[in-house]
Amino acid sequence: MACPELEDLLSGASGNHAVHCEACRALLDACAEIDSVFDAAFAGISAPAGLAASVLYPRLSPIPEVLDLIGWAAVLAVAAIVLPRFTSLLSSIFTGLG
Repeated sequence: MACPELEDLLSGASGNHAVHCEACRALLDACAEIDSVFDAAFAGISAPAGLAASVLYPRLSPIPEVLDLIGWAAVLAVAAIVLPRFTSLLSSIFTGLG
């Protein structure tokens, strides 16, 4: 939306802006309609009892840490193979120049 006061309008700190701005008034009406549709559609639905605890305190899996370890081991193995060859190549280039 092009109106610079939209953030203030949605936060409720707009004063009487929506009274004068037709676009913002239409947006607020649409938001209120969506809110009432969601309230009606999900009125009888409640979250499971343990949902809040499982979201706030999830059980962490060690699998990402193990995969990171394997990845870094592969990087170090490639570096251990490539670096000696690269350094010997560099030393032969620099000895040929001098």
